[in-house]
Amino acid sequence: MKAWMWAICLLATTQGVAAQSATPVDSHDAHHQQPPAAASLGKTGPALREKRKQGVSPAYARQWRDAMALGDQDDVAAADRALAQVMAHREFATLSEDEQRATWSRAAWMAVRLGDHDRARRWATRAIDAGSDDPDNVYLLAQLDARDGAHGAAATRLRDLAVRWPHVLAHLDTGFVMQTARQAPEGTPIRLQVLEALLQANWDANGLGAGDLWYQLALLYQARGDAEGVRRAVALTTSPEALVKFRVDRRFDALLDRNEAAFDIAAAAKRRMEHLRALAAERPRNLEVRMELGSALLAVGQHADVVTLATTTLGAVSAAPTETPAFDDPDYEVWIINARAIAQRRLGRLYDAQADLFRGTLMSESGDLNVSQALNLGQFLCQRGRPDEALAAIDNVGQMSGYGRMVQASIEHCAAVQRQDAAAAKRALAYLGEHREDSLEIWIWALVEANRMDDAAAGLIAALAAPATRGDLLAAVQEYREPAPLPAFEPVQARWRALLARDDVRKAVADVGRIERQPIFASSGI
Repeated sequence: MKAWMWAICLLATTQGVAAQSATPVDSHDAHHQQPPAAASLGKTGPALREKRKQGVSPAYARQWRDAMALGDQDDVAAADRALAQVMAHREFATLSEDEQRATWSRAAWMAVRLGDHDRARRWATRAIDAGSDDPDNVYLLAQLDARDGAHGAAATRLRDLAVRWPHVLAHLDTGFVMQTARQAPEGTPIRLQVLEALLQANWDANGLGAGDLWYQLALLYQARGDAEGVRRAVALTTSPEALVKFRVDRRFDALLDRNEAAFDIAAAAKRRMEHLRALAAERPRNLEVRMELGSALLAVGQHADVVTLATTTLGAVSAAPTETPAFDDPDYEVWIINARAIAQRRLGRLYDAQADLFRGTLMSESGDLNVSQALNLGQFLCQRGRPDEALAAIDNVGQMSGYGRMVQASIEHCAAVQRQDAAAAKRALAYLGEHREDSLEIWIWALVEANRMDDAAAGLIAALAAPATRGDLLAAVQEYREPAPLPAFEPVQARWRALLARDDVRKAVADVGRIERQPIFASSGI
């Protein structure tokens, strides 16, 4: 089985409150790469005789074969040692080029599973430099690049995968693909290239939809006056929230008719919900589809249905024998629980919502300490006016991305404000300001919470004026459907509305877009 048939991701938890976790490296089944000439090392047959002519001894042939086979077992350390011995042996150079490349590739995946990413990069690079035509090695290097913050290099490798092996895309982790494409550096050719490569490969996240990637591509087309490209990107967009961005961004006014049926947000949300219902029926062992269906149900306000879906799904998980689990992608279970927590909160069942969020914190995330649900719980508790409990919830969340750290700092700020701890509030807000590029929206909300309204207005106006951040901030200021605010959050939300009502902010929005009442719930936040 090929490595790209497994959803792996070397990144630490990256999305904080809204994160979706990929399957951990530790669980990656890296025994996939059966070397092309492995059969030639059998005990009989002309291939083995030919190898003997080339100087490969029967003993070394067995050693090599056994080392490669060890990768199929659970003892990764033993496989790693055996492969190292094989590669250090003087007879390694007498193996065929295909067998050497396969050995380096297998060694790379063993190094990944041991957490030695530098060595993994070295072996995978050697395999590619030696002419490997295996997409596994390209995928591995893309993940290592992303992990190291080399977003341009990661996007370049993803582009190569999409162009050379488009069929492989169906087996890659959808979150990794979307994040890598979104993080391709602004203003560089690779940003357009990777998005176009995904579009040409007809990638749609295995039927789950590409989120706002086609909006990002449409922005690049719009900048160069490619009306046909913009319309093609719109036609492929199935995300209601992405369609909202098209509606409210004036950059598209000359190219699109906002009155077309495609921009009916309520209808689009309903279509997506029905599509995912059908897909869940077609893929009964797929939890990711059920997670996406839960999100689609939340968007249209069918909260009771989310509770029913989640409860049924979790019941199936619990009832299934350990040796035959009910679903093929169990890592998404925590996100099923998270969706139910949001639904319970919107239904006013705060105790049940909190219980689900706490349950999520006890589960692993990508094989590691849970970050996302801990942050969600902390945010929920602080909005309920329980700052001490909120701080306790996020006290030991482990490593996270820049975005996740912004969420954590925003909870620390929220708690400090409620505890009237001016020093702590100042520290948290200083961090948020220094790292605002990781999430301008979180920083602006914190300024509102601190009642620094002029600073919040200046930050929002600047973000709207900047082409790179305009779309996300226009989406953030829309009037979505929403439940009644939790007690401690009510004054903050009131100030947010006051911010949007300011003359300077209204003018800044009107210059580049518009605020509309949207018929859906926003996907972010608890």
